[in-house]
Order: sequence, then structure tokens, then C-alpha cells
Amino acid sequence: MDRRLNRKATSPPAIERVRNLLRAAALGAASLLSGCLYTTHHFNSGRILEPGKTAVTFGLGRSEIYDQDCPETYVRSPDDASHCERILGGPSGIEGPPVAADTNRVPMEVTHVTIPKFSLSYRLGVRGPWGPFTGVEMGWQVEAVTNPGTIEFDLKFGLPIPKRFSAQHSVSGGWGVGMWADNSWFLEYAASRNFGKHALYGNYRYTWLASQPADINSSFDNWKFVSHRHYAHQAALGAYLRLPDWTLVPDFITPQVIFTAPITPALSVISPSLLDPFSMNFNFGFGWNF
Repeated sequence: MDRRLNRKATSPPAIERVRNLLRAAALGAASLLSGCLYTTHHFNSGRILEPGKTAVTFGLGRSEIYDQDCPETYVRSPDDASHCERILGGPSGIEGPPVAADTNRVPMEVTHVTIPKFSLSYRLGVRGPWGPFTGVEMGWQVEAVTNPGTIEFDLKFGLPIPKRFSAQHSVSGGWGVGMWADNSWFLEYAASRNFGKHALYGNYRYTWLASQPADINSSFDNWKFVSHRHYAHQAALGAYLRLPDWTLVPDFITPQVIFTAPITPALSVISPSLLDPFSMNFNFGFGWNF
């Protein structure tokens, strides 16, 4: 009887440990296969590859990671996560553990760091003129760091335009793999003006953004996926420059600037009113056609 009672007494902690291990394993697996934040390497010029032709593009750029912190000699308020209280106590009055707080609180400061960002994309022309479209192209892109990384897929359709304009344009749609709760979905329009083998281009993307990790951390506490979506408008301007056919030299380069609004921080506790109205990123792409 005593042994049975001992087993019953120790069962709940053992079950809880197993649950914690399952939560950790599920979190690790989901993190390896998912990401949430929008991409910023949009090298879409509106051109459509011919059937069977491919393009591989590498992208380089920078990404800004936003965070919140308290000023020096302040600590986060225990009853208001968006404000800080001055530390009182300790030998000098500002050192040591907080033992009291000023009634005059200050808001948390928004900080950000700039880190490198990389991308790899693959494009394939899948068919020529089809109905009202001048061609069809599909592809995928992997980009990081995007909280932590994003993989997206899309299908692009070329749109008709008179040849005298020496231009091309297209519309595309796709999705980015989100983290647990939902995915990102986007629509994009791109157009370019040709100058011989080179081109100037612009594109616009609207993204219905997947829930961010900070918004759904509670999912692993109550075992229920919570959806909390955002949106983003992104417009890019760039140049497509064809290079000579030299061995080991890329076939093309594409410098670009992209504007994103509103900014979606990695931490949901940051109020949008504390962030810049938009972000601007400079990217550089290069690649090969096969």
C-alpha cells in the first residue's frame, strides 16, 4: 500500500516533466521549420523567365532588430511592463536590489541593433503565353534574419503590354511559412523599363503577416494556437544590370532600396507609436541564369 501511495505522490511531477520535454521538443521543431517576419529582398523586376530557364539570386543587406529596455538606474515596473521605475536602495542609493520605487515612472526606451541579412532565391519559367498572361514563373526564397528565418513560395504571371513601351510587368502571389499559428500571404506587382540588356524596376507588395512568436508564446502553456496577425506595405526601387559573360562572374547584379510600413517588431510589447513610421533597407543581389 505504501509503495502505491508513493507512486501516486510522485506521478504528477513526473508527468509535468514529460509535458515540459514535449513542449520544448515541439518548440524546437517548429522554430527550425518556420519564421514569421516579412522579407525585404524583393528583386522582382516584373520579367518572366522563358519555359525551362532558371535564375539563382543571392542577396545581401542589413536588418534592424528592435527591443525595449530601461534607462540606467531603472528597472521594469512590476505592474506595468511598458514603464520603468528608479532603483532605490543599496549603498549609493542606486545600486543593489530595488527596495522601493519613485512614483514618477518613465516609459521604456526602444533600442535597435543592425545585423547582416542574407537571402537565396530560385526561379523557374514553367510555361510561355497562357490565356491573358505572357508567361508563368514560380520560385522560392529563403531569407534570414527574419525572426529567425523565412521561407516563401510564389507563382508569377506576366501581364501584356505594348512592345513600344519597352517594358514588362507582372503580378504574383504566394505565402511564407509562419510559426505554428498561421502563415504569411502576399500579393505583389512589379514593373520594369528596359534599357538594352539593363532595366530599372519597381515593385509593391502587400503582406498579411503571420503571427509573431511573442504573440503566441502562450500557445505552449495552454496548448491552443492563437492567431494575432499584422500587415505590411512594401515598395522597392532597383536596377537590373547585366554583366559580361565571364567565367565565375555573376550574370547580373541588382542594387535595391525598399521601404516598409508599418514596422513590426519582434517583441509584441513594443507599442507601434514608439517606432519609426517606416524602415528603409538597402540590398544588393547578384546571380546567374541557366
